[in-house]
Amino acid sequence: MKSKVLLSFDTEEFDLPREHGGEISLEEGVKVSSEGLEKILKLLKKHGVKATFFITGNFAKINPDLVLKIKKDGHEIACHGVDHFEPKKSDIAESKKIIEKVAGVKVYGYRQPRMFKISYTELSKCGYEYDSSVNPAFIPGRYNHFDVPRKPFLKEGILEIPTSVATFMRVPLFWLALHLFPKKMYLKFAKMSAKKIGYFATYFHPWEFSDELISYKEVPSYIKRNSGDKLVERLGFVISNFKKQGYEFETYADFARALDKK
Repeated sequence: MKSKVLLSFDTEEFDLPREHGGEISLEEGVKVSSEGLEKILKLLKKHGVKATFFITGNFAKINPDLVLKIKKDGHEIACHGVDHFEPKKSDIAESKKIIEKVAGVKVYGYRQPRMFKISYTELSKCGYEYDSSVNPAFIPGRYNHFDVPRKPFLKEGILEIPTSVATFMRVPLFWLALHLFPKKMYLKFAKMSAKKIGYFATYFHPWEFSDELISYKEVPSYIKRNSGDKLVERLGFVISNFKKQGYEFETYADFARALDKK
């Protein structure tokens, strides 16, 4: 049996300019992300694959129609806090209430904004089954997770599903890697990781796929590289190559349930 591919999108309001000293309104941030999200949904439908969308409460309240479109297309809806720029402990419960009300589905998974530290006690108390807030790598200025397992593990009754890293030096294979690495190199590293741990899990943000990204002067040039339609093409290349070799795309919830049955 081929390894699984867990593709996910952190569907949040675009707030990257604020991280770099700029300003952007919540409404404008949601608009930028919404443009990218439309492209993502079209791409996934074209290739016939399902993904998991970790959605903030802010995004869901401002653009409920797109949340419902994600649901209609058969993808998994999960939580990503409320306000992406200023996460609070209370968001774990509040985001679940917002997302379940807007989408009309039960939510099983959570991902903390920017993959900051998460309370597993709170996740368990709020009825989540899995979390995906760990990138087992070193990201300067963010975190050092070299000591965290690469494979799924249980913590206080919550299944943690780490993002995949390269088999050497734990080089991150998340969103930014597909901007910067040659796409064939990225694919090779991804397949090596999948072979080693049994699955490949990665994440992107809808705003990366927006044509508007390049117009924000505060956003570093390395993030703008291969963004917009170029990133659509790159992700399509990765998806199609995984499919040609028989890899199966699966939502995080389905993956978690399959592990629970073993």
